[in-house]
Amino acid sequence: MTASPQHPVIMFDYDGVIADSLEICLAEFNHICTEMGLDQLNSRDAFLQLSEGDALRRLFWAGLPLWRLKRMLRRFRPRLEAAARSVKPFDGMPELLGELAQRLPVYVVTSNASDTIHWFLETHAVEGVRGVIGADQEVRKAKKIKRVMREHPERTPYYVGDTKGDMIAARRAGAAPVAVTWGWHPRDKILEGRPEHVVESPAELRALFLGE
Repeated sequence: MTASPQHPVIMFDYDGVIADSLEICLAEFNHICTEMGLDQLNSRDAFLQLSEGDALRRLFWAGLPLWRLKRMLRRFRPRLEAAARSVKPFDGMPELLGELAQRLPVYVVTSNASDTIHWFLETHAVEGVRGVIGADQEVRKAKKIKRVMREHPERTPYYVGDTKGDMIAARRAGAAPVAVTWGWHPRDKILEGRPEHVVESPAELRALFLGE
């Protein structure tokens, strides 16, 4: 890990970075795959492979026509939003998010629903986050990252994620990818996305951006 970045704007993924949501997301996804007869996707490995790149494109490659993919997403999102109320944060992340947001521009850029993130921030008394951009606003993560970058052209953009796909999306958008090792992908997999920084704990993440 290098010295603290200067004048950053920080974008956080939600699932796997802030929220410990893998098991809940996996369970809901597998339930829907079972109901829709998507046996080729109904496994832990298949679910995690979706996060290695563009998930929508990978679903299409798996043989899902667009109409069926839209149907799957319509069914998945409401059930995930309902399950989200039982998701717990990773230790120290709400506090870190709030501290950073009081001192720097902080956003949550996620494939989850915006309402879920707003509920989380309110529930855990996290104040100061400049904005939340969820899948209901834009599907492509790189496009969401670019939107934030346009709001802060004078700052260095960083995207904090936990999957290989997050690292790829950040680089595609022109942001510096920061990998956390406590999320959905193991360290060796996320390193395939060539992060610029790798952090092992929220404390290391704090030190990276605040240099304290």
